[in-house]
Amino acid sequence: MFLPAIQRKYVWSEDQIARLMDSIMLNYPIGTFLLWKVKRNVVNAKQYSMYEFIRDYHERDTYKNPAAPNPFSPTGKYDFIWAVLDGQQRLTSLYIALQGSMSRKLPMKRWTNDDAFPKKELYFNLHSEKQTEDDEVTYEFAFLTAAEAAAPKGNKLWYKVKDIIQYKSQTEVTVNAVMANNLNTDTVAMENILLLHERIVLNESINYFEVETESIDDVLDIFVRVNSGGTVLSKSDLLFSTVVSHWDKARDEIDNLLVSINRCGDGYRFSNDFIMRTCLYLLDLPISLKVETFKKDSVLLIKKEWANIRQAVKDTVELLREFGFYYENIISYVAIIPVVYYHFHGGKFHDASKPELRKYLVMAQLKQIFGASTTSALVSIRDELAKEKGKPFTLSSLQGIRFAGDRNLRYTEEEIDALFDSLEIGAYTFMVLSLLYPNLKFGQNGFHQDHMHPYSGFTDEKLAKIVRPDKTCLDKNTIKEWQRRRNTLANLQLLEGRENESKNDLPLEEWLKVPANAQNVKYLPSGISYELGNFEKFLEERQKLMSAELKSILL
Repeated sequence: MFLPAIQRKYVWSEDQIARLMDSIMLNYPIGTFLLWKVKRNVVNAKQYSMYEFIRDYHERDTYKNPAAPNPFSPTGKYDFIWAVLDGQQRLTSLYIALQGSMSRKLPMKRWTNDDAFPKKELYFNLHSEKQTEDDEVTYEFAFLTAAEAAAPKGNKLWYKVKDIIQYKSQTEVTVNAVMANNLNTDTVAMENILLLHERIVLNESINYFEVETESIDDVLDIFVRVNSGGTVLSKSDLLFSTVVSHWDKARDEIDNLLVSINRCGDGYRFSNDFIMRTCLYLLDLPISLKVETFKKDSVLLIKKEWANIRQAVKDTVELLREFGFYYENIISYVAIIPVVYYHFHGGKFHDASKPELRKYLVMAQLKQIFGASTTSALVSIRDELAKEKGKPFTLSSLQGIRFAGDRNLRYTEEEIDALFDSLEIGAYTFMVLSLLYPNLKFGQNGFHQDHMHPYSGFTDEKLAKIVRPDKTCLDKNTIKEWQRRRNTLANLQLLEGRENESKNDLPLEEWLKVPANAQNVKYLPSGISYELGNFEKFLEERQKLMSAELKSILL
């Protein structure tokens, strides 16, 4: 059993798998599966791409299906193979649950850290009991590490689900699992493990239909009709199937490109949707993601230009890395597409164009020009870029465009000043700071947003002891306002990770006593106290310096 190239990647979560297993335990129907039955010699002759199921899912390393043998051996146990048209997510989930494992990234861990992806297998809580009628789940399943399963919390008793498959009869379960583990005195656990065996090993729970045809076009039509009736597949998933029907290697080519660019630097979250829309955009085709957009001629044109498209995308992602943009501080991936267009049509990434491209990326996201009408915004920008082919990129060439909601790519002095109060630490503040620190080598060193006056100095207890230069103390409202403003632009700077760690919670006046720090810090107001009690004056004076520089860049 295999997956045809028209299928999308595996996307189910651990919670969805647990609910599927709960449904099986409750003897609920789990849906009908649709299989394409096709002779293996037809698959070989027509060079249809097939993929194997994922068994051990790894969010970083094994998240796409491995290719099936190509060609298949002409002889084998079966003359036919079965390709799944409907039910891929459920069948993959069962395969992972009963034979494999799941490795997803832990929160707050870096993508490049192997330890961030612990291997987890599916366990069943043998003490599962429905407590109330309002409970959504009767039987509790969870993906756990061996250590987590061995140290259960509360009254849980975890049993590795895949272990139940080794027993052919309920007698074997009773002898080798119940009695061997002293569960014969634990009525709930004994009943649950016997029920698990009955549902997983003895019952025949899967219903399916077979479609027998040699034509990929017939299969695609069935696939789209079946999947477009629900909401499980996104529109771009279905459109991707259309692309694959005209360009058989599209899946491998796009997957390989996504792996390459998403692993660049500190990582990105580019998707099929981004690549598909970018292909249309670069080739001056209509960019609405509709089935009729991906006609055979359009797909063949994409195939013909693929090497150039791929290189333009890779070069642009490298530019993003140089600018310090990665998955945590990119708000709109759509904003990147015009940069790829500029480069694809001969635009160079050199010293003259880079500052302008950075300004465009920052302003397009800060002003959210793609929020209201993505397609019209992209087309308007493409029309202007087409007039400037062969010329260095300048933001001014796009500043006459009026986007939906009366948005534009211009800033007024008042709008720039407002950024210092409206933006709090996050992706948007990084964008502004990247304009203010243009000479940092973002692509070589990891830079963090650092609080000039350390975040930890703004606790209620510490601020209650503050005395301002005019000898007044802070009331409750002022304390809340200071706690908010500590996260705003005037109290932020960019520091290399190592510098940020060494600064840590050191008060600003202490940190500045080190000559190198005082000499290298940017936008440091002179002639004022750097003690926390002078926080309001510090923000006021530093904002003046930063705002003046921003205005010189953006106006």
